[in-house]
Amino acid sequence: MKRPTDPHPAVETLLDGEGDDQPKLATRSQRRASTPSLRRPSTGHGRHASRRRRTSAKFLRRRLMVAAAAVVCVTMVAGVSFVSATYFQVVGNLADNSVGRADGTGTEISGWDGAVNILIMGSDSRAGQTSADYGEAGGARSDVMMLLHVSADREDATLISIPRDTMLPTPECTTPEGNLVPAQEAAQINAALENGPFCSLDTIRAFTGLSIDHFIVVGFDGVIGITEAIGGVDVCVENDIADDYSGLYMTAGTHSLQGEAALAFLRTRHGFADGSDLGRIQAQQAFLASLARKVTSAGTLTNPAALYGLADSASKTMTVDEALAQPSSLVALAQTLANVDLNRIVMLQLPVVPYWADSNRVEPLTEETDAIFATLRADLPLSFQDDAAPDAPAQQVPDTPEDAAQSGEVGDAPSEPLTLSDDIVGRTAEDTTCAS
Repeated sequence: MKRPTDPHPAVETLLDGEGDDQPKLATRSQRRASTPSLRRPSTGHGRHASRRRRTSAKFLRRRLMVAAAAVVCVTMVAGVSFVSATYFQVVGNLADNSVGRADGTGTEISGWDGAVNILIMGSDSRAGQTSADYGEAGGARSDVMMLLHVSADREDATLISIPRDTMLPTPECTTPEGNLVPAQEAAQINAALENGPFCSLDTIRAFTGLSIDHFIVVGFDGVIGITEAIGGVDVCVENDIADDYSGLYMTAGTHSLQGEAALAFLRTRHGFADGSDLGRIQAQQAFLASLARKVTSAGTLTNPAALYGLADSASKTMTVDEALAQPSSLVALAQTLANVDLNRIVMLQLPVVPYWADSNRVEPLTEETDAIFATLRADLPLSFQDDAAPDAPAQQVPDTPEDAAQSGEVGDAPSEPLTLSDDIVGRTAEDTTCAS
């Protein structure tokens, strides 16, 4: 019996080199060629030629459709694979950098329903830094502190910069290690971060009366990574800048900054105005306004792959509360801003005056501050004088007893949006004014 692996006899003959004089088996094409055709000779015209052309065109269209479908499938698979891989990268990054309260309490995020309040801090800690050497700094301080409020209808957003030298009462708080920090009548707000981000959060929550449960702390390398991931941010300065302290050197005009140059722009104090933190805040607002314009025009906030890419860049040196440690929560947070018009993203500096006991420190301007936070507690929008409708009267700043303001008591909720006075420093994200 012939084994299944035995070759065909004709193949054996060829392999053995025998049978050269024997007639070889004709191939299929040779048999076809030797067989007389029963078909009518084609002249290239007539019904049969048209049918062949139609069949050929139909076949070509079908192949093109299959090829297009394959390209779409490959693109989708690649996109899903990228998002999935990036997702797990971000999970790993945040797992190492999330912070929980010592007693295990915290507010879970089931979805960003209602108004959103997030405390955002820029830390000057050098821990884990991999970029350039920015000198020594013991502990961690929040040289940048901003409160983000997004309205429940997702039509308005307010970003309030709180100067690092602001003196505020701080409530009793607990460090992540479980150590109790006593309350203080007045302390510089940027120092609260030394006791952990929850101490900063609890201080701002008591000060504003807003429900703030989550925070984000971004380090130097995080700023560098974000600006590189989006390909730079265009900023405009009125004058030449040469700041040896931050390493920022710019000529007057518009420049695209990313990486360490962007970080230097955000850190510099001596490059703007009077060299104080208040001048730096105005430059930071100009930078953030340009950043908002770029991510909006690029559609980044509605592109999950792009958002996960940004999250991956930032999360390497970003600290969040445990509830924010899921990348999906961060991406959903960013998407709450996706449909807010640029002219309705209001950036302002907390109204302050020199602190009574030390002119190098500042304290909140009570009436203006109370009006701003009362409006946000009511989830009503803020606007600048120039942006208000001509026939819309500005809401009057309510008279608030000083003892009520210091105790954190909340008065009657306003019923109308607040038009900010000309004394309030700020801009909208649509404003392209150069930093000075």
